[in-house]
Amino acid sequence: MFAQFSFVVDNIAMKVRVVKPYGFCSGVSRAILLAHKAKEEHPEKKIYLLGMIVHNEKVISSLQDEGFVILDERKDSLANLLESIPEEQVVVFSAHGHDEKLDDLARRRKLIAYDATCPFVLANVNEARRSKEEVIYIGVHDHLESQAFLANCPTASFYDVKSNIFDDHCVSPSPLVIAQTTLGEEEYDRAIFAIKAAHKNAKEGKERCPSTKERQQSVYDIPSSIKEVVVLGSSTSNNSKKLYEIAVEKGHKAHLCLGLDEVKKLKLEGKEVALSSGASTAPDDFDKVREYLETLS
Repeated sequence: MFAQFSFVVDNIAMKVRVVKPYGFCSGVSRAILLAHKAKEEHPEKKIYLLGMIVHNEKVISSLQDEGFVILDERKDSLANLLESIPEEQVVVFSAHGHDEKLDDLARRRKLIAYDATCPFVLANVNEARRSKEEVIYIGVHDHLESQAFLANCPTASFYDVKSNIFDDHCVSPSPLVIAQTTLGEEEYDRAIFAIKAAHKNAKEGKERCPSTKERQQSVYDIPSSIKEVVVLGSSTSNNSKKLYEIAVEKGHKAHLCLGLDEVKKLKLEGKEVALSSGASTAPDDFDKVREYLETLS
């Protein structure tokens, strides 16, 4: 069931409408907890986070301040980054999933590995492998989650929601369709329409991230009377950008902000504001912005 809105009220007027859910999703929380567990269990070793464990610069900066070493997938391939880790150190694989060949590479390098792959991401791979039919995957071509899925299920066809290019080599009359967990509903629906035009008996997979769907629906449900919408999240976060795009599509004046410093640059005094967040925004950052907005009159 979709989360309902709640009001935060000061002594003058209703100023902030909090869009639930907000803060970290369960997959992100699990990944960060696992990174800290690795550090606690191996205090004498460096802890390397392979890939951006979450797509949020503030969270990554905080982890760096704690001594974690971030290996950024935008700078090199995950395999090369993994090779750069000294032997017998500790590596944490990101929540987005990874090519399982990297597990073998980590063992060969005598690394202590922790796997923070989101359970929903892992479930997609497992569902594809159980399928007796061919698989079509819907996703964003340069996203780690899509890259990991296609590496682990290399025979899958691929529909890229950004270019709407369908790399279709299915011959099955009823292929299984699986989607990146953080896609927007309209992206998914557009892709399904195109896929079923080519494969009318295509079957849709089960695993979609419930937190992503709830957040998107909650932004769709923001009343049109609220003109300003602030989405807390990174421009590198697919799910945060999607919340912003939904707000714009609905006609709101929307702002995608990484944190409080960016929100303070907006002219929001005296306005009713709906405040949402992507799944990789820290709850503390959300609370700071909410408290700031409450002070505006």
